[in-house]
Amino acid sequence: MNSNGDPTSMLLVLLNEILSEILSRLPFKTLMQMKCVCKSLKTLISDPAFAKVRLQKSLCDASLTLIPNWSTMPDQDLNLNCSIVPFPVTGLVEDEEITIDDDPYYLISDKDCCQMVGSCNGLICYSSVAKNRNWLRFWNPATHSLSEKLFLLSHGRHTKFTFGYDISTKTYKVVAYSEYNVKILTLGDNVWRNIRSFPVVPFHVVPPNGNCHPFVNNGVYVSGTINWLAIRNTTEYQWTDILVEQFVIVSLDLATETYQQLLPPEGFVEVPTVEPSVTVLMDCLCFSHSFQGYFVLWKMMEFGVQDSWTQFLKISF
Repeated sequence: MNSNGDPTSMLLVLLNEILSEILSRLPFKTLMQMKCVCKSLKTLISDPAFAKVRLQKSLCDASLTLIPNWSTMPDQDLNLNCSIVPFPVTGLVEDEEITIDDDPYYLISDKDCCQMVGSCNGLICYSSVAKNRNWLRFWNPATHSLSEKLFLLSHGRHTKFTFGYDISTKTYKVVAYSEYNVKILTLGDNVWRNIRSFPVVPFHVVPPNGNCHPFVNNGVYVSGTINWLAIRNTTEYQWTDILVEQFVIVSLDLATETYQQLLPPEGFVEVPTVEPSVTVLMDCLCFSHSFQGYFVLWKMMEFGVQDSWTQFLKISF
């Protein structure tokens, strides 16, 4: 009888499937500890197929990444004390008081970096800017793995970076962009390639006053694309002169490296005094803005489908 019909072999396969299902529900920290128990567990947990299943389950467990408010820090500490701390959304709902552990493991400065570019599939991209020396590093907080420094050529004063995942090739990509140039680096080949520039330049790529908060409109990753909020028909503007019709979302497909333009929800009918933002929540593109004393959050339930915008939150100030 071949192995396919061997009851013992079939039982072992079944037990492995059950064990894999159980392990896929455990926290990453526990999984890393269990890899040290025996060789068979290490092999199972290290299997790319298991990692894919575990990642899909983790996407269903909503979590946040918390960092300190830079505006409350002394200038000399701006790049020294920032931490990237994963925190479950359920903690915000269930707990009246939230305590964040002061764990040096999460300090950015310990990675010899100064800010976060973005995160995707549990992998975090950091950057650092020093005199004539710019670099990126990639950190997996679950596996405690930190990449070597990837040194960059000078990209100009106003260049920004963002980070995402090409679903078609299963590779991570970093996008470097300014008002006139867009470049892409694929992890593995580590070569910057020029692609077509933005059809509409995202606002705050070159801010009107010469500077802006480091996390404003850096681009958000969702469904294999990176998305920015932009304002059509102008590169220099006064906020009071902007019309609702000028807002657009520029979306870069990381697989084809081409753009499409998405419109905000039809319920966005008034230019707010505070700039709206594009974010991501539960793997959905979101658009948030203030409106007549309310904070309003819309979710695009099916990416790229204009009619799928749904009002998710409306909270009175």
